[in-house]
Amino acid sequence: MHFPRLALLFSTFMMPLAAAAWADDQPVASSTAPVTHGELPDLVKQTLLNNPDIIMQAIEKLHEKQASDSAKHAQDAIGSHKDELLGDAHSPMVGSSKANMTVVEFFDYHCGYCKHMLPEMTKLLDQDKKVRVIFKEFPILSEDSVLAARAALAVYNIAPEKYFAFHTALMSTTGKFDEKTIMKLAKEQGIGADKLKAEMGKPYIMAELEKNRKMAEDIGIRGTPAIIVGDRLVPGALPYEDLQNAVDAMRNPKTASETPKS
Repeated sequence: MHFPRLALLFSTFMMPLAAAAWADDQPVASSTAPVTHGELPDLVKQTLLNNPDIIMQAIEKLHEKQASDSAKHAQDAIGSHKDELLGDAHSPMVGSSKANMTVVEFFDYHCGYCKHMLPEMTKLLDQDKKVRVIFKEFPILSEDSVLAARAALAVYNIAPEKYFAFHTALMSTTGKFDEKTIMKLAKEQGIGADKLKAEMGKPYIMAELEKNRKMAEDIGIRGTPAIIVGDRLVPGALPYEDLQNAVDAMRNPKTASETPKS
């Protein structure tokens, strides 16, 4: 543990806990006895040695506070980026435009967890006709992830109805993405190589990827997949059942306490 964090731990949690525990161990008459600055380190040390669980309690408290602060920051940032998250015309959207709940996924085509997330997201779309999914291309793992993301955005803008099939094909591909592989997958969707290459070269493509990167940074997304359900960030992959429960909980705030925690 780095010294600044240890110092924060002591000043924020351990000192009050140690003082309380030490006071509990002392006779009542001594509770008002003055403690000098020089005596305090030994008292804290002795208290921690006698009550080592204090350390674990303090660490747990610190983790809880950090998680709470992170969730609050993410929620605030999601609110400030609401228009970009939900209303960006260049962001691929699958499902009904009249859906009453939106799920946003930040992902990378090379991410193994994102690949595992695909059938869960597909099942959600199949089972829940009142949900839509917005896909935020977030290529952070390799240069060819960027190539695949550019191609996917281009396909969406050429033929939106073909995006999800192309997205699925890319997610099902193992190994490196190269131009030959991508053009082959596009051809299978009826999109010619020349048309795709021309679209991939347009300025809005890289601008969209940069916009997604900045949004992810603001929200506190550090890896993929990252799922946003309503105003809640859920980092990491979810099984279908937990994903559906999260959607249902956001539809009905009274059941929010039942939403699975990641």
